[in-house]
Amino acid sequence: MFVLEESLKILSVISEKKEKWLKKNNVKNWDDILKSGENFFNKDELKKLKREIKHAKKHLNKKNLEFFKKKLDPKDYYILYQDFKDKTCFLDIETTGLGDMNEITIVGIADFLGRYRVYVNGINLNEKNLIKFLKNFSIVVTFYGSRFDLPFIKKKFPHLEKIFDKMVHIDLCFLGHRVGFKGGLKFIEKQVGIERENQIAGLTGYDAVKLWNRYKYGDINSLITLVRYNRSDVLNLIKLIEIEIKMMNDFYS
Repeated sequence: MFVLEESLKILSVISEKKEKWLKKNNVKNWDDILKSGENFFNKDELKKLKREIKHAKKHLNKKNLEFFKKKLDPKDYYILYQDFKDKTCFLDIETTGLGDMNEITIVGIADFLGRYRVYVNGINLNEKNLIKFLKNFSIVVTFYGSRFDLPFIKKKFPHLEKIFDKMVHIDLCFLGHRVGFKGGLKFIEKQVGIERENQIAGLTGYDAVKLWNRYKYGDINSLITLVRYNRSDVLNLIKLIEIEIKMMNDFYS
């Protein structure tokens, strides 16, 4: 069974409140509705649900992400992750500052298996390379990326706007708010027990700017440290999304 089949609110008749009530009454997935739906829905509702479930199963078997994207509120896109991991990338950028005139220094991207790829300003960071890699994915996961990373990239690389606009975006900052997390990525990591290697454990975004400046003055080790810092930012998103999804599922189960 696909994980998505455990999401009931994707069906038009079922609200978040109704989903939680149904799961407390052991209606855990679409098949449970087909088996015992008459105990929880009137005839017209059940008839509609059976049509929807049949249709949804067809699209799920075909791994048609676009179908489910249209069915969900963007805040619930996290529901898609487990069944579409192979189409998911995790992204984080480093910059010389927060203003429009500042530059992107590094773009780090990984797949769900943790295979990390880095694009460095002045070496391999350009629009063509980013498009070539990102076109392999349909979901992008960030932390606060809806307010920072993605707008920053779109401004610097305008042709990427179409790429990102077609993708499902899961922002773990705002998903985290729904399960009670507050603060930045590194603060949340400490709360949930995600550790960083000692050399970069105390580094911040401000340190990332300083590391880049040192590299520009010829210190290659600063670039190596900056890449390791970014790599942790990216790979820790893979751990965090699993934690946040579990917390959301626990709330609705």
